Amino acid sequence: MNFIALRSGGFRLYFLGAVAGVNAMWILRILIAWLAWDMSGSATFVGVVAAVSLLPTVFVSPIAGVVVDRTNVKKAAYVTNLSMVACITTLFLLHGSGQLGRIALVAVTFAVGLVTSAHHPIRLSLGPRLVPAQYVSSVVALSALNFNLARLLSPAIGGLLIDRVGIQAALLLVLALFLPNMAILYRLKPRSLERPLVRDSFFGAFATGIAYMWQRPAVRLVLLASLLFAVTIRGVLEVLPVVADGIFERGPVGLGQLGSAVGGGALCAALGKTFARIDIRPGHSILSLHNITAGVCGMIALAVLGTTANWPTALAAAAVLGFCGTFLGVGMQSLIQQDLPDDMRGRVMSMWIVVGLGGTALGAFVIGAASEAIGLPATSVATCGLGVVATILLVQRGRIAAKKREAKGLP
Repeated sequence: MNFIALRSGGFRLYFLGAVAGVNAMWILRILIAWLAWDMSGSATFVGVVAAVSLLPTVFVSPIAGVVVDRTNVKKAAYVTNLSMVACITTLFLLHGSGQLGRIALVAVTFAVGLVTSAHHPIRLSLGPRLVPAQYVSSVVALSALNFNLARLLSPAIGGLLIDRVGIQAALLLVLALFLPNMAILYRLKPRSLERPLVRDSFFGAFATGIAYMWQRPAVRLVLLASLLFAVTIRGVLEVLPVVADGIFERGPVGLGQLGSAVGGGALCAALGKTFARIDIRPGHSILSLHNITAGVCGMIALAVLGTTANWPTALAAAAVLGFCGTFLGVGMQSLIQQDLPDDMRGRVMSMWIVVGLGGTALGAFVIGAASEAIGLPATSVATCGLGVVATILLVQRGRIAAKKREAKGLP
């Protein structure tokens, strides 16, 4: 079992805070998605709101990645947690005063996206620096387990909260869940960087990170695969309100059920990655048969979710999407994190986040807009077909690159 990182007292504390914070974020996502659908009834607007929450990643995460490699990671975590509390408080006040219109919702969602995109490189650097380097794969697996357990429970909780007690009470709960991190961060003692980068210019440090990734074909391949699966498998998951209420007319409870189905599938994948000690070997694991199969199955589930008129089938398709997306995401993150130096971790993982969340934002916007124009069934089938073709091309590219490495006698 891959729980070895929990032997570290610092990581155990960090993990407790992460449990509360991740559940808060999933409830908040459901609240924002429902607000977007409820005030507009437009698939396009839902897609726009989803994209706005994710697009800041493209611009902010690379900057945050460099900053994390040059500064006190605990202080950076304090800043992002306090900023998220401010965003939630603003949303609470706007909604409570009746001033929350479309523009205000987009603005607050954009602010949440900014804070989240800055926090991602911080958490991906902080967790691994709380344990010995050989335990990093355990950190990745446990973080995925936490993320996906919350993904299973919190959407349903969020939907029920909207239905039973309303948005305001739900936002108060989200706010309360962020508070434990304030006390926990104070007690953490992350490992110091071996080679501080304060002597380098900001742009020089950024260029060094890009060069590091460019010189490693395996990393480039992982980033391409992450982009493909983010646009397709994860992109459609950002427009679930269109499925839950636009097609099945099941309101916020149905949205929560769909989100929890996604979480259930994702949790199964995370448990598999946590309990199975899988050795990550750079250069080829992303193109293994089980990863390719997971990608293709995710594309097919996408088409089923968009075309079925049966609610249990829709829930099953959502669960498959959750499983495939998490199976691939955990594997790709582990592949990059495994041998990554601490002083490169912020920059490299920030680019992985840019590709993953930026691709998800692009997919959400395109799928939402296309659904408005030609309908969700046609959009989902077209996305499935294009995704399968792109997967085949990716496999071919990887095999060609592998043959070139073999010809040069490289691993």
